[in-house]
Amino acid sequence: MSIQNQALFYYRNVCDYESSIKSDVTLSGAVIAGLAEYSDLLRTTYQDWRSYETSTVPSERTKIGIMTDDLENYHNLTNTLDCLFAVTTVGELCSEGVIQYLSVQKNLFKSEYKKSVTFSFKMLEKYGFYFCFFKGDKAVDEYKRCDNFQFCYENGEHLIDAINFIAHQFTKKEKKKEMPPKVAFMLADYYFILTGNVNQNPTQQSILNTLGALSEIWEELVRVMQDECGLIADSSFNPYVFPNRTVTFKYNKNTICKFGINVDRLNIRLPLSFEAAKDLITKRTSLPQSINHNIDLFDCINCGKCENKSNIVIVDGVPLCNLPYSNFVTEDSRCLRFDITADEEVKVICDIIRKL
Repeated sequence: MSIQNQALFYYRNVCDYESSIKSDVTLSGAVIAGLAEYSDLLRTTYQDWRSYETSTVPSERTKIGIMTDDLENYHNLTNTLDCLFAVTTVGELCSEGVIQYLSVQKNLFKSEYKKSVTFSFKMLEKYGFYFCFFKGDKAVDEYKRCDNFQFCYENGEHLIDAINFIAHQFTKKEKKKEMPPKVAFMLADYYFILTGNVNQNPTQQSILNTLGALSEIWEELVRVMQDECGLIADSSFNPYVFPNRTVTFKYNKNTICKFGINVDRLNIRLPLSFEAAKDLITKRTSLPQSINHNIDLFDCINCGKCENKSNIVIVDGVPLCNLPYSNFVTEDSRCLRFDITADEEVKVICDIIRKL
């Protein structure tokens, strides 16, 4: 294993500032230029994922499925961004002539970032940041001896201004569990930064970037679900260990289906009514193999709602439960769950949704 896939996911989800974002915040030209520099910095960081693979711990599988060395390497990457976020959060914007920097009190910084700074500072310096350490007003040569430091950037004249602006935006917005500030920061999610809301557009550029060659398939699915069927998309972002997005389509408050979005991968979870499942079974010879495989999985799941499988109906040799599903578990008796890769699969899915 490797952290390459996680880094690629973050790389593809880095956002760019768009003037079309509706916000009551007026941005200066310098800040806009700095936001572009910041997006470039994040992409450079995620492309450099090999530099974070430094773990020497024995490689063993953890309970969550990631190897111990990969997990440590992944934390090397995320901690570096967390460190930058902490500096940005507590730093005070200062300038000397045209040079801007953040003045950071060490005690405030340590209250925000409680991990070792050795590796994170080294990586930040690699990307063009540099530190000037002080004890009071006197310069000292290392972090451990300082009580304050200046944080500067040499690869762009507006980035410091931009990340200071981002930090101040977070202090003005109500915290939302759907998008923690650290996550918005590591994605340069300017929609959230400027509006305080999660972007619910299922065809936003970061989603299309993540799906890569599957983006056209996704756009067709969204077109049918939203424009033809009137379903509402609800997007969520999981930033932890195995980062991914989930887009749930709902009718009123009822969940119709869910899509998992990862790097070059699109999977679906579509619970079926008894009639919809029966219809698929009767025409299974014309269906894609991926859907036929799911039909083979239709069966009693021993949910306890009947005795001796009394609610199982055999349809063309397939055991099919005729109970209405009521939760995530009972849905499994009649559910399509697979990675979507072909137009013919999209056609079947869209036909099912239309009939709903």
